[in-house]
Amino acid sequence: MMTNSIKYLFLLILCLGLTAGLTNVSAQNGNDPVLVAAGKKPLKQSDINTLIEFYEWAFEAKFSAAQRRKYQEYTVEEFRSSPSEVRQTIDEMIVTLPKILASDADVQQKTRETFLGTFLPELRKNSDANSEMLVQIYEATRRGNDGESDVADSNSENSNYPVETGGSNNNNDSSDANVGNISALAGKWAWGRSGSSTYTTGGAYMGSNGSRFTYQFSPNGAVEYTGIMNMMTGGCKMQVFRTMRGKASLKGDTLTINWSPASFSRDDSCSPSKNYKKTMPAETETFKVAFKDSYGQKQLCLTGKDETCFSPEN
Repeated sequence: MMTNSIKYLFLLILCLGLTAGLTNVSAQNGNDPVLVAAGKKPLKQSDINTLIEFYEWAFEAKFSAAQRRKYQEYTVEEFRSSPSEVRQTIDEMIVTLPKILASDADVQQKTRETFLGTFLPELRKNSDANSEMLVQIYEATRRGNDGESDVADSNSENSNYPVETGGSNNNNDSSDANVGNISALAGKWAWGRSGSSTYTTGGAYMGSNGSRFTYQFSPNGAVEYTGIMNMMTGGCKMQVFRTMRGKASLKGDTLTINWSPASFSRDDSCSPSKNYKKTMPAETETFKVAFKDSYGQKQLCLTGKDETCFSPEN
């Protein structure tokens, strides 16, 4: 487990934003042995159980008895080394996990994809024992899923933000197998979702939950991606923003995009000291492309692990 609290808070807030509005579920502690008494709040057995439950949910895998023992051993060591950072991660998990598990299956899947898409690349950069074991558990699970681990993992880990599966929303759905060359994608394509709004006690508008993601293709293959997520928690407003530029090529119905380093930022009105702007490494994404008709409107549908359909924007 990484102990960089900023990274964990970002990942968990993303999950929380997707499950906003659900009530907390209280945990039943019962007999809850203290494992480490360091710091202001000790590490208990229930904390380890919550962390393991979270990763079992995220990876869709069960830890073996030996893996549970090893994970507990490594986490105890980390807690002794950095009690405040590990405690902050655990407390965020305790708040977030019940909300995720109480949500609908489609929301859980989108939350899982969002978490893994950002978490796995960071996890693989670490050499600590917990990180290496978590990677092994994840990869072992994927090797056992229909033999599609390499392609599926690549698409999942390069996912930028939550995706919307288009099949259930597209009436009169008809796919065009003949996509054409890259110029057929030219234009700006957008997917968005709006959520609840927050107001002061006096009725003044403070902000809304919502997401918007766009691709803009040029006939010569130049492409720009922009993603923005707004999340309201109480009186706090958080905005996550990502933009990328790259070069796209289309062969048959396979779209390959070679992205240059991306700009990524976080702005939280209630925690300005934790805000940041950073550059993410270059990456390559591959999608299957299809044009579909939804209520008489042409949509551009990109499929990695899941399908997302974008509407044209004039």
